[in-house]
Amino acid sequence: MLYTPHFLTGALVMKYFPNPIIGLPLAFLSHIVLDLMPHNDFGLTPGITLREFFRMEKKRRNLIIAAMGIDYILFLIVFIWLFLTFKNWWLNLAGIVGVLPDLAEQFLMLFGLALPGWQDKLQWRVSAKYGFIYYPVITSLTIYLLLR
Repeated sequence: MLYTPHFLTGALVMKYFPNPIIGLPLAFLSHIVLDLMPHNDFGLTPGITLREFFRMEKKRRNLIIAAMGIDYILFLIVFIWLFLTFKNWWLNLAGIVGVLPDLAEQFLMLFGLALPGWQDKLQWRVSAKYGFIYYPVITSLTIYLLLR
């Protein structure tokens, strides 16, 4: 799943459970809950390396890079928006904790390691036709609940 829904869900958890001792672990668990929902991961599965990724068919690779680029931009916008709106660094920290499992796995790829499969059994991957429906739904719902 993309970073932005994970980030927003982690922040939302912290809003409703503001004690960091409770909120941060729940934000981490929110990552697992979201991965158990139907989503599409662009066909990127454990074992892929950056070298293999850049050897993919150009059209598919560029689509993934574009989607991830848009997600990173949205992630940055939401990060800034959360702080400016709520003036609460705990929300941003919880959002980062909500993204942490994916960040850790993908960070390892920068060092030439293959994408680990730590979370693979927790993924409910579906086709792109259905998998991309959840990103805007989760993002919109979390923003709505954050503003309530």
